Amino acid sequence: MILRRNGNKQGIAHLIYTHFPEHKIYIEPFFGAGGMYFNKPKVKYNFLNDLDSDVFNLFMVVKNRKDDLINYIEKLPVHQDLMKYWKKNKETDELWRAVRFLFLSNFTYLSKGYNLKFTADNSKSVLLNRIEPTFEYIKDARFMNVDFRKVINMISFGDESALCKKTDSFVYSDPPYYETEGWYTNNSNKEKDVIDHFDMLCNSGLRFAMSEFNSPFILENASQRGLNIITIGERRNLKNRRTEILITNYEKERQTKLFI
Repeated sequence: MILRRNGNKQGIAHLIYTHFPEHKIYIEPFFGAGGMYFNKPKVKYNFLNDLDSDVFNLFMVVKNRKDDLINYIEKLPVHQDLMKYWKKNKETDELWRAVRFLFLSNFTYLSKGYNLKFTADNSKSVLLNRIEPTFEYIKDARFMNVDFRKVINMISFGDESALCKKTDSFVYSDPPYYETEGWYTNNSNKEKDVIDHFDMLCNSGLRFAMSEFNSPFILENASQRGLNIITIGERRNLKNRRTEILITNYEKERQTKLFI
C-alpha cells in the first residue's frame, strides 16, 4: 500500500478475507487506499472504483507513469513549508497532483496535512519501496472513477462461456461507515446513500460482502434483506470502540479458494 488512511483494512484484511467465497473476478466500489486488495491474493480480473479523483489520479499515475513518480518522490523535499503550501493549494498536473496526495497521506500526522509526522523509519524510503509492488498489483486492473451506484452496470457480464460472468464474480464493498465522517463531500443524506448501497448490492445478482459497524440502522437494513452478519471484531480509537461486521448474501461457512 502506498496510501495511508485512517480506517483502511490493512490491519484486519486477513480476518475479513477468510470469509470470501471462490471468485476469479473481484469488484470494489470503494477502493480508497486498497487495504483489502493489496492484502489478499490477486485474482485474474479486478474492477476497482473510487469517486475520489485524487485516488483515481494516483493509481492512474502509478499504472502509466511509475518511473516519473519515483523520480519526483526521490527529489521531493519533506518540510513544513511544503506541507503548508500543499494543504492550501492543489495541483492540476497529474504527476504533481499524485505527489501532493502521497505527501499529505504519508508524511503528515493522521494524514490530515496539519503537522509533519516523524517516525523511526525513513518514510520516503518506505514509500519508494512500495511503488513497484503496487504497480505489479494494479497494472492490469480496470479502474473506474464514478458514483458507486454505477459500478456494476458498467461491467459487461456474459453467459457461462464468457470471460467475465456473474457466477465467477465477487463484490467486496468498504464504504465510508454510516456513523463516521460521512459518504461524499456534501454529506447531504447518509441514510439514502446507505439504503442505495444495500439496494445496489442486493440487486446486482452477484455475491457480495460489505464491511460496516454494527449500528442499529445498518443491522436493521441487513435484517430486512435477509443478509448474513459476521462479527469480525472490536475496533478501538481514542474516542470509542465499535464492532466491525461483515454483511454477506452467501453462507459464512464457505471457505475461500481463488482462481489465480
